[in-house]
Amino acid sequence: MILPPLKNGDTVGVMAPSSHVEKADIERSAKRLEERGYRVFIHPQTFARHNQSAGAHEEKLEALHALWADDTIRAIWAAGGGNRALHILDSLDFDLVHENPKPLIGFSDVTALLNGIYAHTGQPAIHGPVFKRLHSHRHFEDTLALLEGHKPRYELKGAQTLNPGRAEGVLVGGNLSLFQYLPQTLPGDICAGAILFLEDCNEELSRIDRMLLHLRRSGILGRVSGLITGEFTDLQDSARPFGFTLEEIIREHTDGLNIPILTGAPFGHGENLLPLPIGMRAALDTDKKSLEIL
Repeated sequence: MILPPLKNGDTVGVMAPSSHVEKADIERSAKRLEERGYRVFIHPQTFARHNQSAGAHEEKLEALHALWADDTIRAIWAAGGGNRALHILDSLDFDLVHENPKPLIGFSDVTALLNGIYAHTGQPAIHGPVFKRLHSHRHFEDTLALLEGHKPRYELKGAQTLNPGRAEGVLVGGNLSLFQYLPQTLPGDICAGAILFLEDCNEELSRIDRMLLHLRRSGILGRVSGLITGEFTDLQDSARPFGFTLEEIIREHTDGLNIPILTGAPFGHGENLLPLPIGMRAALDTDKKSLEIL
């Protein structure tokens, strides 16, 4: 499925599917997007609070469904990440989503919704900056270009080749901590022949080790056509030093896989977050260290 491209004057809807956000950040980001020629509708649920969460599950679902049903809303931007987007995945009205194609944009905890929407409807979703960070994000224009229908060829500066080669496939992935739960609980096999991309932050190396082992043992890493790991920022060690580096962990769990693998690509929870369209085909070339959206 190809999503209708955004154009100046279109309205972007904002809601918070995960943890609560600060109003000042949302207002600053809305101003920047409006200065770029777009209209912004901030759903009232965006500022809801229930413990760490942006309101109850029912409030989030009502907001998402309202934005999807509204013909004047041309894209839905997740206000922030954090926790608990996974909780609303099973109750999302995928028939409504399918009948009203429009992109959802976000990352981190929103990984669950991005891949879930693609698996249930075939509709692409954008793994990119959350709305609260737009006012100062370095990939603001890259994200808008993708939403406006451009198909970029990214130079993955700083990436290292673990296995050489070239692959084409649909992009899937996102935050490793969330993605590990998804392939065996979503319909179909979104990983078959796909290019998988993964990133994470604030995790212990031992947990990264277990999560990648799970993806290997469950057959996920054996079914993809290519693998790109991004930035794993602010990694923690266990109380008793784990001893293995991130590179050693990745090498161990991809040993013997005859697929192209790049590590350290410029996307993650730091300053770099090149927007990647989950559900769209791409070409990975480790010699050129490039990823082209097809």
